[in-house]
Amino acid sequence: MNFPNINRKTIRFFLSVLLSIFCLGGTLGCLPANAAGEYYLNSWDENGKIQDIVDFVERVTTHGDDYVKPKDRIAVFDNDGTLWSEKPEYFQIQFIEENGSSVGLTTDEYIEKARQFVYEENQEDFDVPYRQLVYKPVIDLVKYLKANGFKVYICSGGDIDFIRSFSEEAYGIPPEQVIGTAVKTSFDGEFGGNVKRDTDFLEAIQGHQELAHYNDREGKPVGIQNHIGKRPIIAVGNSSGDFEMFQYTDAGVDKSLIVLINHDDCLREYQYNDDPTNIQLKGYDLVLDNESLYTAQDRENWIVVSMQNDFKTIFESDPQRDPPTCN
Repeated sequence: MNFPNINRKTIRFFLSVLLSIFCLGGTLGCLPANAAGEYYLNSWDENGKIQDIVDFVERVTTHGDDYVKPKDRIAVFDNDGTLWSEKPEYFQIQFIEENGSSVGLTTDEYIEKARQFVYEENQEDFDVPYRQLVYKPVIDLVKYLKANGFKVYICSGGDIDFIRSFSEEAYGIPPEQVIGTAVKTSFDGEFGGNVKRDTDFLEAIQGHQELAHYNDREGKPVGIQNHIGKRPIIAVGNSSGDFEMFQYTDAGVDKSLIVLINHDDCLREYQYNDDPTNIQLKGYDLVLDNESLYTAQDRENWIVVSMQNDFKTIFESDPQRDPPTCN
């Protein structure tokens, strides 16, 4: 198509306008990492560990020795205790206790029931819907990574369908980017067709029924490999349950980044597993309370984020626990 009456100056003007629109529409994808950080990371203390995270992102997104192509910028986040709270009881366990077995439900029915629970039922300590107990600084980190060309996945020990019921709206992570524990399912070929849940999540993780995949501890690297097919360069978690995921991600300084969320704020959230040297008895064995936190003490590329010191705010709506308790 010819536009003989449009000169080059006019064309350059329209191209610059289109480029500006593209950059804004791409969630600031044209901004450098530090500029995007200023836009997204205001919920973090700028003098804390967030600068280590920004420094890593700058290195891998800037052309040079440490540059990583966008197709290989993969980040994985644990869910419970990392993206949202997990006390005084895992939210999904509370859901199961209130709603009973999921066996016989279609995945669509289960997801809808889970969604109603997350958005309509209140957590007992803060007396707000579970949906409101999402950690704002961690969600801001997700947004920041996405703005810098990362594809972000959830890798959780929780039920994959439960997390998929709210992940996109609450975290900005679509259901197809959720990796989780999967119960046995089967296809019902009647008119319309449905996938049905054949085993119960709680019964299965207790060993009474069979799982399709248990996505905790050593199951996390397996789930990542099966679902993504490549090794992440950033992993974010909070507990020993994430240790194998951290090991799988860890390719050394300047090649990978491990971020641990340390629950050390008893007033605004909860305080637990925050002592890297604490040992407890499990069965007949003495084990570290938080193996991930212990290992981080000697690893330069393992960053420990203090909720007390690094998070300006924890929950977006700032709900208050009544009364707050400290150990």
